[in-house]
Amino acid sequence: MKKPTQTEQPVLLSNVSWQKFEALLAELGQERIARLTYDRGKLEMLTPLPERDRCNKLIESLILLLADELDLSIESCLPLLLKADHRGCAVEVDGGYYVRYPVPDNRHLADLTQDASPDLAVEIVITKSTFDKLSLYADLNIPEVWRYITQAGDDVLNGNLLIYQLQGDRYIEQGKSALFSGLPAIQIIQFIQQSDTIGLVKALQLLRAWVQETH
Repeated sequence: MKKPTQTEQPVLLSNVSWQKFEALLAELGQERIARLTYDRGKLEMLTPLPERDRCNKLIESLILLLADELDLSIESCLPLLLKADHRGCAVEVDGGYYVRYPVPDNRHLADLTQDASPDLAVEIVITKSTFDKLSLYADLNIPEVWRYITQAGDDVLNGNLLIYQLQGDRYIEQGKSALFSGLPAIQIIQFIQQSDTIGLVKALQLLRAWVQETH
């Protein structure tokens, strides 16, 4: 009998003040596993599956290779909680990438009263959130967002990747990345799938060859 596919099970709490949220963060400490999203008194807590980390690390490998080939100085924070008490919200991205600004001293927590938002946020979507994450990202002024939408289980690397760029106060879906010299979303999808079919090393070699040919 086939083993049932595990799922992430978000828990939504209401009437949570900002003070209670801050106290919970302190209580959970640096080694917490749960991913958190907070907005106007509502708190979502989600325990990520291993598949989420697998996808996230593959995308990080792609980004670091691109940075090397395109001579970009880039720093990654995986995961990164963006906390904005002046807006009463906090959202945890699977990956935050900094190009123009220094990374936060705590590489897993950016206090946006003193730290900058990342140039790029990566979100792995295995379970639909109760929040409109794009709206929260826009509130936090993140220029570019990648959303890798997939499902848990054996087909986790057969998902779809969407690229959004902030224009004014909202995101517009684009087929290419502005941060990485017009990198097409389809190229990212192909890399993720190749890492599963031919292995990560070979997929990175093919990606490097593609970058050198097109840039």
